[in-house]
Amino acid sequence: MDIPVFPVRSETEVRRSRFITDLEGVADRSRAEELIRFRREQHPGATHVVYAFIVGPEGSQLWGMSDDGEPKGTAGRPVLEILKGSGLTNLLVTVVRYYGGIKLGTGGLVRAYGDALRQGLALVERQPLRFLSCRDITCSYELQNPVRMVLARFGAEIRQEDFSETVRFRVAVDQEKLDALCGELRDVSRGTILIEDSDR
Repeated sequence: MDIPVFPVRSETEVRRSRFITDLEGVADRSRAEELIRFRREQHPGATHVVYAFIVGPEGSQLWGMSDDGEPKGTAGRPVLEILKGSGLTNLLVTVVRYYGGIKLGTGGLVRAYGDALRQGLALVERQPLRFLSCRDITCSYELQNPVRMVLARFGAEIRQEDFSETVRFRVAVDQEKLDALCGELRDVSRGTILIEDSDR
């Protein structure tokens, strides 16, 4: 599964109705709901603010959607189904509609909302969803540079550094690399390094 790197906006017009599509990364339902409220406040004159979101890893995803006054199943559901098939997660889609005076019919609405999302999806830059584990690593000053080299080789992110009598790094690393990283850190330090779980 991938997640979006940056927010994306696209616009389209169908028989005078204007559709504004925003795709934004969200970590959980509460952030999605916060952004949906923001979109409604941002577009007080819009006829509808349709949305769909999906969060979490494959197999345990949480999703939600709303037609926001459009005929049932013509807006939120098609947007959600396209989103589910996109290979993306942790993503909120809002499609704001300004009615242009010409009815689109149920089939026309399904096509219009689906096309609005597809246009936005074509612009999304993706990156893989990562599952990170955090650890606190304490070592002597002499081991600081060798430890940094090991961390860099495993792609670990140094999120905090503390320097007192010893050096302490708080790092985040991909879960599948954690065991190998810890093993190499123990080897390079000849077992003197302290590695503690700091996942929260």
